[in-house]
Amino acid sequence: GNVYLGRVQNVLPSMEAAFVDIGRGRNAVLYSGEVDWEAAAANQEGDAKNQPRRIELALKPGDRVLVQVTKDPVGHKGARLTSQVSLPGRYLVYVPGGSMNGISRKLPDTERARLKKILKEVLPEEVGVIVRTAAEGATEEQLTLDVNRLTAQWAEISRAVETQQAPALLHSEPDL
Repeated sequence: GNVYLGRVQNVLPSMEAAFVDIGRGRNAVLYSGEVDWEAAAANQEGDAKNQPRRIELALKPGDRVLVQVTKDPVGHKGARLTSQVSLPGRYLVYVPGGSMNGISRKLPDTERARLKKILKEVLPEEVGVIVRTAAEGATEEQLTLDVNRLTAQWAEISRAVETQQAPALLHSEPDL
């Protein structure tokens, strides 16, 4: 769940993966299926937006990339990464830059409708959330606090991206 500003070391088109230095000794792996293609396209020139999704077009060695660890390093393998960052909260998972909103299917339809209505008012633009089952019965105030805390956390990460040198740890989950 840690969020890093990494530096692409090398890109292997045959593996459809990039190796990223996140400052933890061994390079971590970012597979093409985990690349945030919207962000990658925004960083490229005009025609590139319509290109097929090939990792060598999205990432080049030396690029700075915002990534989140999805799987810790095991043995001689580095950590697995995603560039689709999400921040877990108590009642919801915050997805910056995501337009999709999802609500746990375990909740009854009436509760889902109530939560959807609250989130319409509470959520900032250009943000997606996944509402957890734990949100059942949560008040508007509780959801607002969760959203505000996660929005502030994301703002902090975004500021750090501008100022930090890669590789750097930008956000880490509290230790269990």
